[in-house]
Amino acid sequence: MSPLSNNSLFLDYHRNPFPMFFLRGLNVSLSTDDPLQIHLTKEPLVEEYSIAASVWKLSSCNLCEIAHNSVYQSGFSHALKSHWIGKEYFKSGSRENDIQRTNIPHIRLEFRDKGFASTKRADSLVKRMRLA
Repeated sequence: MSPLSNNSLFLDYHRNPFPMFFLRGLNVSLSTDDPLQIHLTKEPLVEEYSIAASVWKLSSCNLCEIAHNSVYQSGFSHALKSHWIGKEYFKSGSRENDIQRTNIPHIRLEFRDKGFASTKRADSLVKRMRLA
């Protein structure tokens, strides 16, 4: 998502769904859009992260998780992703987390995994109820 662009074009920063999506554990990332028109610095992506951190009170752990998501979602090669976020980046779970590269605590990933499992169970229950 590009909150600064969204804010200047159509969606107020405080109504942006990014923080809600992130808190719920969706795989979201920050990006730039129209950097020559919208951003005020030479580092538009850093600007996006800085403003998001300030407006939405994101911790350094939050920012690391968002940056990890960005690399994971990117079209970079397997070799580059392995270098930046760890050799087992494509596996879920805290055991595969290379904390030296991601700076994301294992407990954060365990929390995300539990949330995902809970969502899957709820989805399964809803599907069964519809079939009944």
